Amino acid sequence: GIRLNKVFKATHSRRAADKLIEEGRVTINGERVHEKGGYKVIPFRDVVTLDGKVVEGWEQINAISRDNAADDVHQNNNNNKEQQQRPSNNLQTSSFEYVKYYKPIGVTCTTDLRVKDNIIDSINHDGYIARHRVYPVGRLDKETSGLIILTSDGRIVNAVLRGERKQPKVYKVKVDGLLEDRHLQRLRDGIIIRTVAQRKGRSEEENTLIAKTKQCKVERIGPSSVEMTLVEGRNRQIRKMMEAIGFNVVKLHRVEFMGIKLSRGLTEPGDWNYLDEEEMNLVKAALRSVQQDQEEDDGRGY
Repeated sequence: GIRLNKVFKATHSRRAADKLIEEGRVTINGERVHEKGGYKVIPFRDVVTLDGKVVEGWEQINAISRDNAADDVHQNNNNNKEQQQRPSNNLQTSSFEYVKYYKPIGVTCTTDLRVKDNIIDSINHDGYIARHRVYPVGRLDKETSGLIILTSDGRIVNAVLRGERKQPKVYKVKVDGLLEDRHLQRLRDGIIIRTVAQRKGRSEEENTLIAKTKQCKVERIGPSSVEMTLVEGRNRQIRKMMEAIGFNVVKLHRVEFMGIKLSRGLTEPGDWNYLDEEEMNLVKAALRSVQQDQEEDDGRGY
């Protein structure tokens, strides 16, 4: 089995998940849990609820399939010491799909097939047929074009979008006016903006953040254009930053994410390709970092 707080890794940090458990909001097979320590759940066997609603998809988020769940239980019971000593380079990426996609303007980054122009229908139309269910890693606004990664590996989100593990994203930005050097410096230094996160199960007030953006790299590429490198990923952040200094974004285009470049094989909207060996090495490095952190947490009894 896996630690109960990992059931919520798609939506909550470890500490936030522990708080949900301590508050008595979580049940396992109908029995309420009040203490965070010691509880483990069996994938595809135990039913976990939060506030009375069944938590679905947590096995996939933790990269567990039905095929290996039973084997994992047997191994945990009989070879626990061997499991704890398993080397960190065993990343098991071969059974997952990793795809880069040149997202066209007008496509919405959701897997909900009821939404018109959703990214799954879009990439399918462009010729990619997934063997497993894939998810976009993060999101781009509907009006934003460029690089986005899709994968069936639920570990990726935690590896590249959470906390200190957030990976840099590079955008080309064009605005409706002339950018002076003072504008670029304000962008670099950080600007106070109001953003609303897209987190389910929370009110708009809980999801609202009014704070200064983190320092970022900004380079001029034209009178009205810049290249911006961000690590944080607040909702519509670049558009909000430009609005704060008196401009509207007329074009926003992502050219790089976690070291993977759009220009490496993708030339026009709708293009897609599987990650190559060099790009997969970047993915594995991110996964390895998470795995090492989890092994250290297990050693401390978290």
